[in-house]
Amino acid sequence: MIVATTADVTTFNEYQSTQETGELDTIDLLFPALMTEQPDYQLHPPSFAPRLATSWEFSSNNRTLTFHLRPDARWSDGVPVTADDVRFTFQAQKDARVGSLGMEMKDFIRDVEVVDPHTVRFNFTRVYPYQLMDANDGHIVPAHAWGKVPFEKWHTTDFEKILVTGGPFRLAAHTPQQTIILERDPGYWGSPRPNLDRLVLRVVPDMASQLEQLFAGQLNVVQAVSPQEADRVQANRDLNLVEFPSRMWGMVGWNNRLPMFADRRVRKALSLGINRKSLVDTVFRGHATLSAGPVLSSTWAYNRTLPQLSYDPVQAAQLLAQAGWRDSNGDGILDRDGKPFAFDLLYPASNTLRRQMALLIQADLARLGIKVRPIQMEFTSLIARTEAGDFDATIWVWVDATKVDLTSTWSTPSPSQGTNNFIGYSNPDVDRLIAAAREEPDYTRAKVLLDRIQELIVADQPATFLYESKLLVATSRKLRGADFNAAGLFFNVDEWYWGT
Repeated sequence: MIVATTADVTTFNEYQSTQETGELDTIDLLFPALMTEQPDYQLHPPSFAPRLATSWEFSSNNRTLTFHLRPDARWSDGVPVTADDVRFTFQAQKDARVGSLGMEMKDFIRDVEVVDPHTVRFNFTRVYPYQLMDANDGHIVPAHAWGKVPFEKWHTTDFEKILVTGGPFRLAAHTPQQTIILERDPGYWGSPRPNLDRLVLRVVPDMASQLEQLFAGQLNVVQAVSPQEADRVQANRDLNLVEFPSRMWGMVGWNNRLPMFADRRVRKALSLGINRKSLVDTVFRGHATLSAGPVLSSTWAYNRTLPQLSYDPVQAAQLLAQAGWRDSNGDGILDRDGKPFAFDLLYPASNTLRRQMALLIQADLARLGIKVRPIQMEFTSLIARTEAGDFDATIWVWVDATKVDLTSTWSTPSPSQGTNNFIGYSNPDVDRLIAAAREEPDYTRAKVLLDRIQELIVADQPATFLYESKLLVATSRKLRGADFNAAGLFFNVDEWYWGT
């Protein structure tokens, strides 16, 4: 099976990763997790099915969680997967020298103890709704192989050279920027074992090229069909098009550290000055909905009373004037303190949808007297720029985790901990409420806090919330057994097979 991917992996070690979705999908095929998360997060935090762990139970006070591991699990080099690997993985996740993104998910786990080779115990400092999810977060890595590398050297180590895996597939070959070839691991201990002999991930950065290769029979799965191409795929008798709600939402991220974006009146004016509904309708053609805030509307934690900002260029102009932006020299561009309101809007060069958005945003804001310079960038360079804070604004897409923890993306960035809050948003009230929501043991009470957090963030408009997209996956009509859903493209890849 040949599947298109827009970018090559930068590492096979999840705890070096920037958490890019395609990279994590690949890692999930190669490494085991304790459990498999189920796509049932709409009404409550998600449930789990067995994977490396066959069963688990909490202590009577819910402070201890014990997992029982499969005794037949093996790494690709034949070494047993044991509780020592689970404890070693936790140590890597928590170690500041590794500095993995998402390490805050282990904040309330005091330690992990080995009871016996196939029993491991997580000890928590408090009771809260996401204990099971936090224990499961991240894939288990091999202590006997990777434990030889000191944590302070993980940043500079090429783990592909010492790759030992334990998933349904193992790495057969990797040609950088071209292909990642995975083969079924004959020693895989899970059930069911994959039907496919090989899974080829072909790097095709350009979405239009992906589709042309699909039509030519050179690809079997394209996981992000452009809405503009949906009708064309549906008309092809050799292809299937599958549509389902995603966990993906898009925004314009304003660099809140910059003087031009520091005033929330300005940020609100920008949101009011962009015709978001027209943008979403034009670009997505019915395959996306308007976003209202920082939590997906398909999750249990979404605040359904959030207001949708309507297109209102008159109010936008008033807010800009209140913030001191006026056209003082008659050149058609707003200015303040002698500086024009002009900025670069970055987006990935391979993404034609975001190029369309950039041009529509440019046109909308030009009517307010704001000069927007759309700039396309190679994806890895774009990530580097945003992580360094070296940008004005960017069209960005998040794929939300099913755990509703807003710490990494919306809490004030901490210099000592990894963060996804690259826009530099900071609100002490939001920080306080996020911390309280994380510690609330009852998710129904946590929702009250989360509702207020969403209200505060929407009032601040640190970003312009644009859309929640649906996923359009195109496949060969002969692909059988695939259950595509928001849990991930390869949710049940073990069951994929070729039909006639």
